[in-house]
Amino acid sequence: MQRADKKKLLHFIESVIAGVGALIGLAFIGLIAEKANTLLIIAPFGATAVLLFSAPKSPFSHPWNIFGGYVISTTLGMFIVTYTQAGWLPVGIGLGLTIMLMHWGRVIHPPAGANFLIVTQGHLSFYLFEPLVLGLIALVIIAMSIERIKKKIGVYFE
Repeated sequence: MQRADKKKLLHFIESVIAGVGALIGLAFIGLIAEKANTLLIIAPFGATAVLLFSAPKSPFSHPWNIFGGYVISTTLGMFIVTYTQAGWLPVGIGLGLTIMLMHWGRVIHPPAGANFLIVTQGHLSFYLFEPLVLGLIALVIIAMSIERIKKKIGVYFE
């Protein structure tokens, strides 16, 4: 098999593994949400899955960035919803603070910025914080497991 053909095959296999990883991760989150009797498959989780499974070496895919970004965005979002009327100005200030704190703490995770907006639009509350964290833990563990499997079987397109 020629080198170019081997690269194409490895890229295809890596793409399939990324898709299967996202399926497993979001299915697990769906099970958690079902047990918590809530909708927890939120758009930012889809973006987080793209980063984890398709760009695992990106700084935005590091577990510390994921957890730090979501904790900051969720906490600030809940603060805005609880202590303001969540109009455009408090939401704008809160998003600015979210980005500032993620940058300052070196935990930038772009989907967490979207999570802030989900929270402030009333789709998340304090009682959903635990399932949110469990969902993130599931995604990160599954992504790390898949990365180990890919290394073990030598499926990397570099």
